[in-house]
Amino acid sequence: MVLLAKELVEVRTRRALRQRSLPYWEVLEYGRAIGYQRKNGETYWVARIRLLSGKYRQRRLGCTNDRHAADGAVHLDYLQARQLAEVWFADPLQSALSSNRIQRGPTFSMLVCPWGEEYTVTHAIHDLIEWKRLFAARTHFQTIISHVNFHIIPRLGTIKLSEFKGTHVQAFIRDVLECPAQPGNTPARPRRSVSEMSTEELRKRKKTLNALIGWLRQALLMAWENGHVENERAWRCIRYLPNIDRPRIVFANRNECRRLVEACAPDMQDLVLAGLYTGCRISELQLMTVEDYVPERFGLNVPLVKTKRARFSFLPDEGCELFERLTFGRTPEEPMFVRSNGKRWSEDYRHHFKIAVAKAGLSSKFSFHSLRHTYASQLIQAGAPLIVVSDQLGHISTTTVSRTYGHMAPQIREAEVRQRFTSITGPAVSSIKVRNRPAPYATINDLSAVQD
Repeated sequence: MVLLAKELVEVRTRRALRQRSLPYWEVLEYGRAIGYQRKNGETYWVARIRLLSGKYRQRRLGCTNDRHAADGAVHLDYLQARQLAEVWFADPLQSALSSNRIQRGPTFSMLVCPWGEEYTVTHAIHDLIEWKRLFAARTHFQTIISHVNFHIIPRLGTIKLSEFKGTHVQAFIRDVLECPAQPGNTPARPRRSVSEMSTEELRKRKKTLNALIGWLRQALLMAWENGHVENERAWRCIRYLPNIDRPRIVFANRNECRRLVEACAPDMQDLVLAGLYTGCRISELQLMTVEDYVPERFGLNVPLVKTKRARFSFLPDEGCELFERLTFGRTPEEPMFVRSNGKRWSEDYRHHFKIAVAKAGLSSKFSFHSLRHTYASQLIQAGAPLIVVSDQLGHISTTTVSRTYGHMAPQIREAEVRQRFTSITGPAVSSIKVRNRPAPYATINDLSAVQD
């Protein structure tokens, strides 16, 4: 079982761990870990390292400071044990037999540094990264770093900016398009030609490629503006690929929402309801505290996660009732959503949410982010203006909302035409009766009844 560092640091949390013979591990780096073990009435610190053969080697570091150990035994707190583990990892004989050290968690720096006197693409990307580091939101910055390290630097990094031209861009585009996505640390997949890809696969590859092109163009434009290159060709030869970015979003109607809520455990139920009432991302809900609820304004201050733009989200009456219950009698700095054991929700929400989705009979593709799609879809189908939905979701403009959800609500255009069009002949002149046509802007309850 893998734990977080904070769960091994304190004696109180270690003592609360369930009794078992195997150690509780905290991964320091991929292939290197420190562990806490109870055995024969004593508690020990252990270290583990991954060998080149794929097997693991384990070493006992000493007794913990949980309780009095036998005479002559070494008492170690967490930090002392970790220092001993690092010394063991760095031992030359141990290192020669061990796998390479790979950082655990997200990377926030380029894997290579600019080199040489000639100004290359790597130099330009480095300057852009350091500029973005000043103001980009953490998750967005992490995405840029990841894509730059994986796609741009290996393919274009060594090219001098004075020699950069359209043929480099064309080769880069083809190479990225034919390179399948590689999530996490999964092995590389074989290349596939564009002709073998489905429409949806090609759309996703083009979306990734256009993001890369955007960052590359920004970097080369900044290099020209800063006087590192005189010729404009480097950034002017870069073009976006035409692509209709309309993903196949997964969302639920109101009947499916009710089934999902009923299938959830009580602590997960609050989290799911909050997603349906606010349209917030899971990362925003995880960071939310009691003081973020503002009852006087009937809404929430949404934590800054993906962007650094402040956002206030208004709540429906049911949503206000939920947050009144969640915040009653609690201190402002407490996390808004906690598990049944009192801890803040972390990545473990995925497992519990999947169980609820299966019990509710929903598609296995229905993720927590689908609650955000559900929120936006219901508002749009009920006739809410795109600017309202955009502000509630925290988008900088209505473009994203229109591109993603606009095709789902043709009745909005119909309602606007019916309401805004000035009569020519007058209602009394027309003898044609339009049958079975609902009133413009049906309510969300009306729509739910139709969808159910």
